[in-house]
Amino acid sequence: MNKKKLRLAIIGAGMISQGSHLPAALGSSRVIVTAIIDPMVERANSMAREYGLKATTAKDISEVFDQIDAVVIATPNDSHAAIAITSLSNGKSVLIEKPLAMSTKEGEAIMVAAEKSGAVLAVGYATRFRNNIVCLKKLLDRGHFGKVRRFVNCFGSPGGWSPMSGYNLTKDSAGGGVLVVSGTHFIDRMLHFWGMPDKVSMLSDSKGGPEANCHCTFEYESGLRGGAIFSKTTALPGGTVIDTESGIVMLGEFDDSEIIFRPHNAPDMEEVIHQKGKTTYPVDADSFNMQMDDFVSACLDGQEPMVSCEEGVQSLRLIERLYDCAEPLPEDWFTQEESV
Repeated sequence: MNKKKLRLAIIGAGMISQGSHLPAALGSSRVIVTAIIDPMVERANSMAREYGLKATTAKDISEVFDQIDAVVIATPNDSHAAIAITSLSNGKSVLIEKPLAMSTKEGEAIMVAAEKSGAVLAVGYATRFRNNIVCLKKLLDRGHFGKVRRFVNCFGSPGGWSPMSGYNLTKDSAGGGVLVVSGTHFIDRMLHFWGMPDKVSMLSDSKGGPEANCHCTFEYESGLRGGAIFSKTTALPGGTVIDTESGIVMLGEFDDSEIIFRPHNAPDMEEVIHQKGKTTYPVDADSFNMQMDDFVSACLDGQEPMVSCEEGVQSLRLIERLYDCAEPLPEDWFTQEESV
């Protein structure tokens, strides 16, 4: 293991940096947070004071390139591409909070910049670092449950995510609504499990702005069918249910959610599935801490990051396909879903 420490800048002093990225960086023995960047410098100063840091604070990343090796970009979505390309072009490795960018075109431009620079580019889909997701991926790849027939994912939280910048309130700064802000994590996991679907559809209540509710469907040539419901107005039971040849697999929406299996031939029974022996990540590990460790190892040790730029671009491609085919969502959509 390389004993060198990574000099890191946190770009964006909002909620996700304060609550997740900065604590993860400070929790790593291989990271020195040397800079905090935010257009509102006082907000960067406040975050530095709160954590007792002597880091340089500035409005723009260009002011601290001589002090850093890498950056975490945790800014509004419409700023990701410009900051990432500038950082990569200056030889700095980049971890970008999801989604990678506002569009596939922007994502591809970031990927080109990363290839030219040779620096690390990782995308912040932190839920990939959950032990339950790692375990479920292994089981699916091994065909443990037999053929997968259908899947459905639900995630609904009244009010949704409320970032300090309010970037998610406009389509111009967020790139979309609940699909981009919340649903993109499931989109990433779905692509990770089963790849790109052949057909998609989407019902949305956008009416020209960022949607608060949407219902997506996915079809694969293999016969696999799936659906996902995302809401910022309604509390929904978060998690994923998978119908397989041998039974029903259920997984909740949290780091420590258990994988539950209910066999078709014994519907009154259920099993809890977990990895035997040592888990991939510590049992009580926070996914953002594991994401930071993965990024640092990619920067210092040369390993490939868990979530690559190409995977981030794939998510953007699928999200664009969904928005391109979106149709109006019935106003009584939740009542209809409950009655199914």
